[in-house]
Amino acid sequence: MSLAGFSLPSRRPPIVSKRHMNVRRERLMMAACVMEILDDDELVGLKGRMLGSNNIKRTRKTVEGMFTELGPYARKAYRMSLDAFYVLHDTLEDALRQEFNVSERKRGSNPNGNISTKLRLSAALRFFAGADVYSIILTHGIGLQTVYDSVYGIVNAVNESSSFSFNRNEASFPSHAEQREIALGFLEKSGAGFDKIVMALDGMLVWTSQPSKRDCNEMKIGQRLWHCYRKDKYGWLLMAGCDHETRFRWADIRHPASTSDYLAWVTSDVGRKLDGDDSDLILPNHSIAGDNAFVENMTMSTPIPGHNVPPHEDAYNFYLSQIRITIERAFGILIHRWGILRRPLDMSVQKVPAIVTCLMRLHNFCIDHDSRKTPSPICNDERVVSRSAQRTKGKDSGVSHRAITLDNVGRPDGLLGAGHHFHDEPGGRGRRPDANINCRHTPMRQMIKQVKDQDLTRPDQD
Repeated sequence: MSLAGFSLPSRRPPIVSKRHMNVRRERLMMAACVMEILDDDELVGLKGRMLGSNNIKRTRKTVEGMFTELGPYARKAYRMSLDAFYVLHDTLEDALRQEFNVSERKRGSNPNGNISTKLRLSAALRFFAGADVYSIILTHGIGLQTVYDSVYGIVNAVNESSSFSFNRNEASFPSHAEQREIALGFLEKSGAGFDKIVMALDGMLVWTSQPSKRDCNEMKIGQRLWHCYRKDKYGWLLMAGCDHETRFRWADIRHPASTSDYLAWVTSDVGRKLDGDDSDLILPNHSIAGDNAFVENMTMSTPIPGHNVPPHEDAYNFYLSQIRITIERAFGILIHRWGILRRPLDMSVQKVPAIVTCLMRLHNFCIDHDSRKTPSPICNDERVVSRSAQRTKGKDSGVSHRAITLDNVGRPDGLLGAGHHFHDEPGGRGRRPDANINCRHTPMRQMIKQVKDQDLTRPDQD
């Protein structure tokens, strides 16, 4: 059959009644009148919905009601005890009222009722735990934008509050008095009697979705630098140090995922201060415990690389790892408590550092308020985290990723070791820098001698 000269009939325009046209015209005229009457300065603070928009009827929930309905699962849902939730809200209440400008509306109506600061905190904690954003809408009776506004508002309030500082007096690094307390805590955990360790240090990949070109242009960082080829993931490199109770005491998140731990450390504020051996930031004869991504000096103790090492040096490696593993466990607790870190963060990479810092501060808060042991997440949260991770394809393999899990000692192996290389070593040699051991009296050498004098060996594995 020939189709020559055949053409499809043109689509008829939609039928609009005269009544609808008149309603639209009236609304446009009313909006034009309002814009004409009000000055630009008055329009900035204008509240209320736009003319013609429809309000979605919602029933505001109460936090007390949700706690009652959840029963024994409330702690699983909020990742902290109920008492800790109330303490957290009381600590942040003034900041939250200011952040969300809680006051009576001067214009327009609020048919669904006001949103309390408790409800906003509840929504943010459920988001951090890994809950589906649409489930939060249903369980809290709030809108989608309100959920995100609550999350970012809580992040700002926590990060700006001195109550959630990593150290006393809002210091970025532990004071000498705090270092002595930490050293005594690590001494109790050490099988070799190491009493000069003031922090355990390591790096972790913070998994994100592929950064947009707009974010890359604004931050002046190419997309390739955000990709970690070791883990086949995009993200940030988080450098952090913790004490003997897995409480974070220092953090730096300024580099993309392809950066080495060594470069991130030596270019950090603390790393620069410790570059010279004359720094008084750390107690004399004390040091930080790091892995082989770092280099030995007067303030850093690392394992001895290689397999064919003398027995006393092998024993030193083992007993140093007893302390060093604390930071890896701290990372494991962090991502186990806040499920959004077990899947790629689907947001602008520029927002990630503030969110991660907030989660680390809340992690410390939970430890300080009797929520050290984090229960397993509820099933719905686990399914959301798993589905979100599976939707992300690897750049090199093209295979779907899996949600991050912990190994048998509580470490997130899928996020650790991303920066264990020296490709970007500042000297330009692309290999491990020489250790700074001009004098053979570094704290690391003293610990090796301590192990040798005690005639300690690596325990036999069962």
